[in-house]
Amino acid sequence: MKHTKTQFFGLLLTAFLFIFSTNAFAQSSETVKGEVLDMSCYVAKDAKGQGHKKCAQACLDKGLPAGILGEDGNVYLLVEDHSAADAYKKAIGHAAETVEISGKVVNKNGVNSLVVEKVEVKS
Repeated sequence: MKHTKTQFFGLLLTAFLFIFSTNAFAQSSETVKGEVLDMSCYVAKDAKGQGHKKCAQACLDKGLPAGILGEDGNVYLLVEDHSAADAYKKAIGHAAETVEISGKVVNKNGVNSLVVEKVEVKS
């Protein structure tokens, strides 16, 4: 009987840890509307807006990190979804422009990221 209780509690503990771990790393899908940023210039110099468009596009074209400054003031590092690489490429082609980017929002160790799944360009 003791052996059966040990197995039961082992299974219960395993189930609890599985449920806890999947909730701890849950990701939510969101749509963020805002300006596509060149993160290098934004972080170092607070550079953004149409006056920075040419430089920002050149930086993104070189492969420097991209982000989006949401209308709510939050900044997200843009991350390519390997199954939707074209969406990420579309996003980085619109430096200093307003777009809507949909994807999974992930906060890992204090870094807000948006895994790009879909992009709509706003006029």
